[in-house]
Amino acid sequence: MGTRLKCVYCPDKATTNDHVIPRCLLEKPYSPNLLTVPSCRNCNVGFKKDEEYFLAVMAQSGCVPSLITKIEEQGIVDRMLKKSIGLDVRLQNSMHVSKDGGVYIAPDEPRIASITRKVAFGLYNHRYTPKILPSLDDFFPFKPVHNLDNTNFIVIMAHNEKFQPRRWKHIQTIIVPGHGKVQVFDYMFVRNWIWGDFGRLFCIMRFHETIWAAVRCPHPPNRKHRKRRIAPLYSGHQQPLPF
Repeated sequence: MGTRLKCVYCPDKATTNDHVIPRCLLEKPYSPNLLTVPSCRNCNVGFKKDEEYFLAVMAQSGCVPSLITKIEEQGIVDRMLKKSIGLDVRLQNSMHVSKDGGVYIAPDEPRIASITRKVAFGLYNHRYTPKILPSLDDFFPFKPVHNLDNTNFIVIMAHNEKFQPRRWKHIQTIIVPGHGKVQVFDYMFVRNWIWGDFGRLFCIMRFHETIWAAVRCPHPPNRKHRKRRIAPLYSGHQQPLPF
């Protein structure tokens, strides 16, 4: 790294870059211009276990091709669970049977929140480029919801008052033969219009068209100030899956 920047997560010096959207939650091939933030190695590595847990829970919950292949024999999640018996056991213990006979996962919410907050934090800082970076603790993650829960406030907030869908910022889109497009990751910043504290800024994120997450963000800085970017913005790309 050219200059001695501080880690965005703690007071230590940055010695590496942390991907805002964990690469394990994206699809190969990766773009060379994925969003990153300056980070110390301890913080960078410290998110790894929660990122893997997020991936495992999402893959077990999704039905899009990009997730199904991950839990198949020798898929990335299948291999990961074979290497980490503890993670496999925790996932099995979190599975429950609903009243209608379906199986669902009751995830470890703090671990999921750790990742959604981190991602929203990075997206916010790239979007609003504050002169003084806010603390990670200034971002409040809400409980994520499944794509099938289309009456949840997170899904509703991705629409305007006339319930017309708002525009997503697509970071990665893939084309799956026989299926079509899959939005691997997209997001938007919106103002709350549903309940109290109207006008509060939220980051709405969607992972593999399966997990929807909302994180309440600090009030953005005055946009009249000159922007300061912490890395080049990435406009997204579209690649076919190799299968």
